[in-house]
Amino acid sequence: MLGNLLKIILFIGLVANFAGCAVLQKDAGSQEPPGAVSKEVGAYFYYTQSYLMKKQGDLSSAIELLGKAIARDRDSIYLKTELARLYVQHSDYKQAIEIVREIVKKRPEHVPSMTMLGDIYAAQGKHAKAIESYQKVLALESKSERLYLLLGSEYVKSKNPEKALDTYKNLTEINPESFPGYFHLGVVAVSLKRYELAEGAFLECLKLKPGYEQVLFKLLEVYEALEKDKKVLDTYNKILDNNPRSIKAAIGLGHYYLKTGETADAEKVFEKLKKRSRSNPLVIKQIALIYLDQKRYKEAVETLRQLLEDDSSKSDIYYFLGMALEGIKQIDEAISAYENVGGMSSYHQSALVHLSFLYQEKGDSNKAIELMNQAIEKQPQDPGSYLFLGALYEEMGSYEEAIDTLKTGLQFQSDHVRLHFRLGVIYDKAGYKNASISEMKQVIEIDPSHAEALNYLGYTYADLGKNLDEAEILIKKAMKYKPNDGYIIDSLGWVYYKQGLFDKALEFLEKASKLVSDDPTVLEHLGDAYQKINAPRKALKYYNKALENKESDKEPLERKIESIEKQLDQDI
Repeated sequence: MLGNLLKIILFIGLVANFAGCAVLQKDAGSQEPPGAVSKEVGAYFYYTQSYLMKKQGDLSSAIELLGKAIARDRDSIYLKTELARLYVQHSDYKQAIEIVREIVKKRPEHVPSMTMLGDIYAAQGKHAKAIESYQKVLALESKSERLYLLLGSEYVKSKNPEKALDTYKNLTEINPESFPGYFHLGVVAVSLKRYELAEGAFLECLKLKPGYEQVLFKLLEVYEALEKDKKVLDTYNKILDNNPRSIKAAIGLGHYYLKTGETADAEKVFEKLKKRSRSNPLVIKQIALIYLDQKRYKEAVETLRQLLEDDSSKSDIYYFLGMALEGIKQIDEAISAYENVGGMSSYHQSALVHLSFLYQEKGDSNKAIELMNQAIEKQPQDPGSYLFLGALYEEMGSYEEAIDTLKTGLQFQSDHVRLHFRLGVIYDKAGYKNASISEMKQVIEIDPSHAEALNYLGYTYADLGKNLDEAEILIKKAMKYKPNDGYIIDSLGWVYYKQGLFDKALEFLEKASKLVSDDPTVLEHLGDAYQKINAPRKALKYYNKALENKESDKEPLERKIESIEKQLDQDI
């Protein structure tokens, strides 16, 4: 009985409130409370019940009851607007749009409905339609701050920052006291790297709200981009003067000192912060990550170990400690740290990858492969893991396993350029030339500007002595993207060699040998070209250089050297 009584009291109170609002709403000229037109009490009743259901979170019942209210007061724009809002809350945008369009058809200048139409389009991600709707409303209410802000936001979302900038500028011209107008103007100006404009906008914000911390942090972005060191430091100090316990400002100041080489000042800031935040491990962790980012591995190790003294069960701390130890080449200690990263940690898969790499560094390829397979099992869709596992097999000369690994990776991401490229390289090493050519073509199809694949395919054709005109086109295209790459220049020289254009070949092969002076293949190509123009002494010079740098398969080159030496002896 008490529950029903409360509902009756609430109902009477709400009706009284709505009745009291009737005059105010009519004066507003855009909304009428239920009953302002119709005198039927039934509309009040269903509206009130709908309101109660909405408060309780039962939107379906609220919509149904509000529909009954409208059935008793069909001319009420207010009730229909409220129903549209309920549909929006219920994510039923189709019904909401139908209602709003019906209202706008009857009342073309009904601002709340026209604005809501823009809001619905915005919620659906239909930015062009939202912009169109807001522009129509602005034609009616040209000084509405909210509409300018909504319009500017839609321009930003639709990746049209210049239009957003103009919108926020218009707002600040219409209303020079608009704090959000200046703030968003500054934010968009930063995104466009128009830092002077951004600085002016944020300074206007500070005139309206002196010392406002969020604006001061935005100004820091501007001053750092403009490399105004004094203003950066002044702004950090201003924030800390206003709020001495601002952890964000203290961390930022320390980070800035590190970036600018003021190590002693950074240490002072961080030591003070660490003492103050001894009970706040997140702050100390943030300092450690800054050290890690700045490659100050020793300081990172010390800070992370301090954290582990308080809580030795933190998997993520062990992960970052492993990275820091890896940075100072303490391999065994790094391995120990990574092995402490638990299986439930979000860093576990990354720790396995690092462990695999470190065991490979130690020469234990089998352990490295075992760990990388565990990493893949943990996260089977990570292309990087397949690339690294493929590289492990490739280094061991296990080309078939490498091929299978990379092909498995491509099952998850069929257009992954690096997987296709490495697969092409390994096919070539395994003696599958046609398969290698096919993979390189696939890479170029996915990424026509992939200089390495263009060069690889062109060089392969040249080495096989076929499609030489196409090989020249491919390699010249690669040179457009990497004009000073010695290996690409060598490939073009080798194409000319294969075409019998030996003088032209020498021009490019000489240039390539200067860029990559220790590559045995480039040096051997240059020797071959000199041999073709009957310059045996120069050929011998480059063959010997090539032999000095060659680690395996030396016999063919030794035979060339032996042949020239015999030729020179005979000439004597």
